[in-house]
Amino acid sequence: MEDYSIEFEDLMEQAYDLPDGAAKIALLERAAEIADLAGDTESGYEAREAIVEAGSFGGFPMKAIVAYSWQLGQYDRNPEAYDAHTLHWNYKWVIDDVPSFPDVPAEQIDGLLEDLRRRYREYGVGDRTYLYYRFRLSMYMGKLDEAGEYLKEFRKLKKDQMSDCAACELDEQVQYLVMTGQDEQAVKKAKPIVEGRQRCAHVPHATLPFLLLPLHRLGREEEAEKTREQSYALIRDNMSFVDGFAEHIGYLSVVDPQRALPLLDRHLPQVESHEEPLSRMLFFLNSAALLRRLERAGEAFAINLPPSSRFYELADKPVELRAKLEEEAFATAAALDKRNGNDYYVNYGQELLKERG
Repeated sequence: MEDYSIEFEDLMEQAYDLPDGAAKIALLERAAEIADLAGDTESGYEAREAIVEAGSFGGFPMKAIVAYSWQLGQYDRNPEAYDAHTLHWNYKWVIDDVPSFPDVPAEQIDGLLEDLRRRYREYGVGDRTYLYYRFRLSMYMGKLDEAGEYLKEFRKLKKDQMSDCAACELDEQVQYLVMTGQDEQAVKKAKPIVEGRQRCAHVPHATLPFLLLPLHRLGREEEAEKTREQSYALIRDNMSFVDGFAEHIGYLSVVDPQRALPLLDRHLPQVESHEEPLSRMLFFLNSAALLRRLERAGEAFAINLPPSSRFYELADKPVELRAKLEEEAFATAAALDKRNGNDYYVNYGQELLKERG
């Protein structure tokens, strides 16, 4: 066995023992680099397949997108050499993250969706997953009426080999009800998830944070608090749930702002360099709402950030910190809206600050 192959296998073995995240991706990127230098395309493909999964579920979506693009190019040149099912399945993970980056033009997002549709048809799969991701991406681009129409079409078709699991599909429909202000319907829809009858590696983790404020608005305080405890235990150490951290801070800002401060201290240093602009924006907005709420209450409080945080010098200047978080959040919101052709995220941010701040 050649020397590079020994080092490659060692790096891959070390990576597989780690949870998804920065350390794992660093090992996988080194493995991919070694394979590339040796001209070993098969090993490079293997390493990038692992990067796609670790990046998609460990808080590094752009690394996943880049790695998947490389894989797709190799597959198109030599489709017989690679596992078609895994490649087609992973396209969903990658395409799901693309709208979170305002620098990706709307035309390119549309092109990716149509490319997914074409590839799935060639692979022998119908349009159900294509319509499902049309629904999801329209929703996260603030096109809620359009998302509703795709949801209707998606529901008409039977599941196939590229369909997401029932729990994930249910989670997205709950998210749609929350985003369209249908609190009671969202809580009712989420019941199989809350009761544990529908679950997977991603659910209920992704669902529960977004039920906290709907439950509060419905006056179901005990249920909201029970859900909060269960939810945070599931996500606290997973950087793919930054939007969930944001919802926890937003909920506590409304019901008990002092209890939200430890979450701000813990997660702001992690999130400030998070790859995904949309999730980072949501966290900054909710953190700003918390600081607004505390300012208005006139309560004494302290923010504890490590010197490594780029906000460290503002830790004892909460008004300035709030202003900085709002400035960065609304810059992202405006960029997303410009790309999406609407004003959804700027309006969402303004309404969020009113409700939670």
